[in-house]
Amino acid sequence: MRETLGKILEDAGIDVVARAKDGTEAVEQITRLEPDVATIDIQMPGLTGHEVIEQVMAEQPTPMLVISSQTTKNAEATFEALEAGAVDFIAKPSGDNSVPIWSKQDEIVDQVRAVAAADVSGSDAGTSRSTREEPTTVDVGATEEFPNDPTLVIGASTGGPRVVERVLSELPERAGLRIVIVQHMADHYTERFATRLDERTDYEIRESTGRDTIGPGEGVLAKGGYHLEVTSLRNGRLTVAHDDGPERHNVKPAIDVTMETAAETIGRRGNLAGVVLTGMGADGADGLAAIKDAGGKAIAQDESTSRVYGMPKEAADRVDLDMVLPKDRIAEGVVNAFRGWSS
Repeated sequence: MRETLGKILEDAGIDVVARAKDGTEAVEQITRLEPDVATIDIQMPGLTGHEVIEQVMAEQPTPMLVISSQTTKNAEATFEALEAGAVDFIAKPSGDNSVPIWSKQDEIVDQVRAVAAADVSGSDAGTSRSTREEPTTVDVGATEEFPNDPTLVIGASTGGPRVVERVLSELPERAGLRIVIVQHMADHYTERFATRLDERTDYEIRESTGRDTIGPGEGVLAKGGYHLEVTSLRNGRLTVAHDDGPERHNVKPAIDVTMETAAETIGRRGNLAGVVLTGMGADGADGLAAIKDAGGKAIAQDESTSRVYGMPKEAADRVDLDMVLPKDRIAEGVVNAFRGWSS
């Protein structure tokens, strides 16, 4: 697998400066050679991928891409690696067999280049959980009114899972939002990600099944491999459905599909907000533009706190955004976007 991955990257013109046989050698080579990016397996002899990431981020922060085989155990370990400071992950096509990985060579090269561009200098990775700043829920008065049927569509890509988790954990259940989340992520991992979001927020969050309704205080995460369309809003409940159409921006699910259908379905009732977070590419800009055209609010993450300032930059360049905010103020911005809106 090491040799195959190295060959894929070298064929694309990427200089592979070292190949480490175990976790201990990985830490030594990363700290000595100072590469632009490192690819790390979850399961390695010696130190685990998680331990390598923690050590490197504490000693010499380096953008890291996790290579994960698709097992339930590895899915959880992959999210723990992101918590430790890895920028993103990519799934092996079929376990540890190196042959099918050639089928994903373009995706691997794109991901490596995107992760290499990530800013990890200001990361809180490498610090213990006890010393990290804990998210706090935005204060909302007990009698504060929100508009009927407030709907939030939030989209993210590279570097996004931890920011999505933070934003949702800071949203007050009292606001009664209906939330649709699109994170560029492979199938098999979205189910576990939805479970993590459900466990870490006041909202009831689940992976989409293909035909879901979302009421106040609930959220649905787009399933990997399917676009998620917003199809109706009736009696306070939002309905969403899978769309198995072609990829957009080379991804599926695409943020634009969800935001555009939300804008079309909800219309100009003034109770729709869209948020685009860290990630490579341009997905989300057209969606935010559609939300603005429908009378909604458009928010993007700022450059200083985006691991990869691609999608938010595209949105900022092309859309008349209502707010550009750091990750620790996005939940506050969402609440303020809905405050005072007439129902």
